[in-house]
Amino acid sequence: MDIDRYLVSLEKIIINIDQCYGHRDDDYQETINEHIQLCTKYLKEIFKLKKLDSILKSFNISLGEGLLDEGKEMFNELFFNTITFHDTGKINPFFQSEKMANLVINYLNPPKNLESDHSKLSAYIYLGYYLNKLDRFKKSDYKILKTIVYINAFVISRHHSKINDFKTCFIDKFDSDDELEKRIIDWVNDDEFTKLFKDGFSFIPLKQKGRNNLFEKLRKQNIDKQIDIYAYVRFLYSLLVSCDYYATSEFYGDNRNNVMLREADFSEIIELYDNSELVTKIRKNDIGKEKINGLRTKIFLEAERNLIENIDKNIFYLEAPTGSGKSNTALNLSLCLVENNDNLNKIVYVYPFNTLVEQNLASLNKIFGNSKAMNNIVVVNSTIPLKKGEDENFSDEYQKALLDRQFLTYPIILTTHVGLFDTFFGNNRESAFGLCQYANSVIVLDEIQNYRIEIWNEIIIFLKEFAKILNLKIIIMSATLPDLELLTDDRSNSVSLITNPQEYFLNPIFKDRVKTDYSLMHVENTEKALLDHVLEMNKLKKKIMIKFIVRKSAEKFYRQLKEIELDCEVLFISGFDSVLEREKIIGTVKTSKHLILVATQVIEAGVDIDMDIGYKDISKLDSEEQFMGRINRSCKEDGKGIVYFFNLNKATNIYKEDDRVVQKNLTLFNDDMKEVLLEKNFNHYYQKLLMTLANRAKKPEEKNVTNFFRDYVACLDYNAVSKRMELILDTRDRVTIFLGRTVTDINGNEFDGKDIWNRYVGLLKNNEMDYAQKICELSVVKSKMNYFMYQVIKKNQFDFKEQVGDIYYIENGDDYILDGKLNTILFETEDELFI
Repeated sequence: MDIDRYLVSLEKIIINIDQCYGHRDDDYQETINEHIQLCTKYLKEIFKLKKLDSILKSFNISLGEGLLDEGKEMFNELFFNTITFHDTGKINPFFQSEKMANLVINYLNPPKNLESDHSKLSAYIYLGYYLNKLDRFKKSDYKILKTIVYINAFVISRHHSKINDFKTCFIDKFDSDDELEKRIIDWVNDDEFTKLFKDGFSFIPLKQKGRNNLFEKLRKQNIDKQIDIYAYVRFLYSLLVSCDYYATSEFYGDNRNNVMLREADFSEIIELYDNSELVTKIRKNDIGKEKINGLRTKIFLEAERNLIENIDKNIFYLEAPTGSGKSNTALNLSLCLVENNDNLNKIVYVYPFNTLVEQNLASLNKIFGNSKAMNNIVVVNSTIPLKKGEDENFSDEYQKALLDRQFLTYPIILTTHVGLFDTFFGNNRESAFGLCQYANSVIVLDEIQNYRIEIWNEIIIFLKEFAKILNLKIIIMSATLPDLELLTDDRSNSVSLITNPQEYFLNPIFKDRVKTDYSLMHVENTEKALLDHVLEMNKLKKKIMIKFIVRKSAEKFYRQLKEIELDCEVLFISGFDSVLEREKIIGTVKTSKHLILVATQVIEAGVDIDMDIGYKDISKLDSEEQFMGRINRSCKEDGKGIVYFFNLNKATNIYKEDDRVVQKNLTLFNDDMKEVLLEKNFNHYYQKLLMTLANRAKKPEEKNVTNFFRDYVACLDYNAVSKRMELILDTRDRVTIFLGRTVTDINGNEFDGKDIWNRYVGLLKNNEMDYAQKICELSVVKSKMNYFMYQVIKKNQFDFKEQVGDIYYIENGDDYILDGKLNTILFETEDELFI
């Protein structure tokens, strides 16, 4: 696409803009025009590298439906010149004099309440210029384009803040009752201001009737269009902020060098993968002695074949048993998609927990080793530091690393579902930064059943339309995969990659590898019966895991076991553990042949451990199956695993709004569900569950899905959408504590918490360091801080040395550790001050 033919020249529109500054650095000034030229340079580069022509075309077709050819051209002009006009408001005399020490335009007399703000003024200038240009269009085109003009202006007005809400943060500001806003609007239409423009300029804000008509029009769109307009704003905001950041970074960089953007090249990755030992064996059908490898190979090849036959689809479902090689199959599928679609240029792997992110990064390391391919793979979460590279064309590696992380420019990303949803729905300022980078991507969603069930309807509706409008290929995989298509009206754009999953689930290798026993569900004293049973089974010298749904119950049981003299190691893993502790525990579990592991939900889905005997407090049926997937995971032929289910804590107290436990007939209290678990017939289970969700979505109440899309998504209320789409609803008020102590990792490396804390505080207080370097170095320190940090209930009292932000530093950290674990009892008493 020839972007230049759509771009307007500000010098031909606004008098004196070539003498107004956009940025200054010591004695060097950059004019607004020079900044815009840099922005449009990066705009063209991003469009080329990310192949965004087709994405803009999709938005044009959807949002500009019915436009004549001239109207479609104007749609593109409006889009691109959002970037051109975004800083025109810096002609504000207050901005020029106060921020730029430039008096060139001081003859203007703006209202004082404008102060040095420029974003809002830029939006008004955009509106004043383009609303005039629309007069020549036919009425039908005019109505469509007028809506786009206001939406684009809204994006400009928010480019230094959260997107927030189109209505309250922008359109309602035109209300004449707002005296401060009225003075600004009056000034923009005053002769002294309009004389700055060589072409006609007038900004007449929407009156009440016009505002009502605008939102009524948005509400009347079908749900697909409502999502498209939501995605359009987020996409344009992401693109505008990206260009602005890159251009500003170039100006303030050490040598004002061009910021080199990443070009995705998957050729080496695909070659290394195809020639890897595992894939070579799969292609040759060299399955070895283990029968399970034959099934894994069959699943791998069937999924690949069905993908290629349905390459035009956008949503791909991969349902296969635990231990069947889904992660490797998904890697192959994602590379197949990239190889067969020239526009696809990014792969994003999304997991429910950080432990799975790190686990799968280790798997990729095994495949790609020390090759340059690993430079294209990065983890984006809170526990891994920013990745720096050596780029001889860009001297400031810290600035580059920061920009790469903020705008998600890496070819292959491993992240959590919280990270992905923040990019799609979050309302923090940086949440949407990377959305334009996600266009033309393959996204692999692992263990989707872990997503909050109350929003499954909204999730699949959003994902399907995002996939169409942003050209996403989404692979959704799990051993317990709900048929989310039952929650939509259209199956045409999706396909199941395994034609008959039951063929594999019912194969004796998977079906019979774990037996179930329900005898402990009906005992009088569950705690005592469970302890006695575990002690008896421990005589078999096997690997035993006991999973509780309440942490206090788990810790109590762990302490009981620790008081007994046993012939094996007893471990406890929970969400209270630091990153380092979890790493060490999982490492020990993998290498040991005889131990007892007490666990909470943190161990459930996807964690690659293999136990012999399991015990689980009953909750959700898909959780029971996920837990069983940790038992006899490798399908040993010399014996079967067994899981004993018990009923200690009420699952309804934990999963209060989750129909999977609220409806008792969908749990193991119902013999039909025991049969489902035995026969792996989860389709029967999910049909009942999804029918409930589908019916609830239609009820005339707050959770009504149609109302949500009409009143919030269509009206661009990003605050409300963000709140609705939160994946984790935790109302507990917690604080973070940092324990000053010394710890060692699995390789024997020692880390001094007191030293790491002091480095953290020192960096925060260092106001001389370059911002980008500071952020990068903080990310390194923060990754180590996770070894010492825990979250506790805020209302509890404890003695701390200092507080920095929301982190409390406790210097005598060892006093709060018992048997290598955080002594949570000390944080569960309100009346005592601990020393």
